Amino acid sequence: MSESIPGKSDTELAIEAFVDSIEEIHPNLDREEFRDAISTCVHDALDSANGEEESDSEDESDDEEE
Repeated sequence: MSESIPGKSDTELAIEAFVDSIEEIHPNLDREEFRDAISTCVHDALDSANGEEESDSEDESDDEEE
């Protein structure tokens, strides 16, 4: 996945690759519904992880002030 496609983030490319691989196993899969569900889960997880990183960095800066 080293090639970049304009307009698609690395995350979106990874989701598409994942959906492609699952579709090979489950050919009757509703691709759009599955992609949307996976995309929502991934973005929620990324948002949550980014929120934790921000709180961690705030905690560290509080520690430095003491």
